[in-house]
Amino acid sequence: MNASTVIPFDQLVAAYENTAAHNDALHARLTAATWADPLLAAHRRHVEENKLGFGDPAFHAMWASLLAAAAKRFGSVRALEIGVFKGQVISLWSLLARELALDVEVSALGPLAGQPAPTLKLLNKIRYRLDRRFREQIDNANFYANEDYPAILAAHFAHHGLNFDAVRVYRGFSNAPDILRDLNKAEFHIVYVDGDHSYDGALADFKTFSAKIPLGGWLVADDAGGDLPGTTFWKGHEAVTRAVQIMPSLGFKNVLNVGHNRIFERVSA
Repeated sequence: MNASTVIPFDQLVAAYENTAAHNDALHARLTAATWADPLLAAHRRHVEENKLGFGDPAFHAMWASLLAAAAKRFGSVRALEIGVFKGQVISLWSLLARELALDVEVSALGPLAGQPAPTLKLLNKIRYRLDRRFREQIDNANFYANEDYPAILAAHFAHHGLNFDAVRVYRGFSNAPDILRDLNKAEFHIVYVDGDHSYDGALADFKTFSAKIPLGGWLVADDAGGDLPGTTFWKGHEAVTRAVQIMPSLGFKNVLNVGHNRIFERVSA
């Protein structure tokens, strides 16, 4: 991959229409762009074969476009992922930075630990009926198996010749007091919100971390496309879709949607 093969982000934004036909066509175009590029295709193939993440192949080409646009606009780019799983996005950012010669400081926020669902089926059924919070956790896929996530992340990076130690890691939940204290004065040009998928959790992340993005920067909301027209892509979770409706009131404009990833640009303070 080189700069000439990256689809210009501003062209995607200028041509964007939030219609079923356009959303389906854009998703297909970026999917094809990912598989046509040896670097993006190899990275995504490794993710799929080793179950290192979710999402769509189209997102790889989307990130290449957005990261290149951020570097063009800001020079040095600070990018944060909230809700790190097994390193699909942060390793891709790091790989793109290396291959495209971009100055990108990659940050990752998450517990880097499992959150397994209770195993007692009968008790789970009763709790699902009576406990709204538990029901939200189940419905929004907030449970993950216990695994050695730091080791998985390190191996994932190493596979691509990258050093996970170069990532600035904030280990914990996004609403933890120590995390919020550490990030009190932080600023990021790109924030990818893929953490707690409950309504309250997603809403808190949108409110808290949108404030850390300067004018011209972007917040990308994962699993937030429930109300988008289109038929060829999965649209995410209802709770996140509902929570993301707050973004315009926070000074952001929805400039592009790729599958269930919604991209908001900060246009006012």
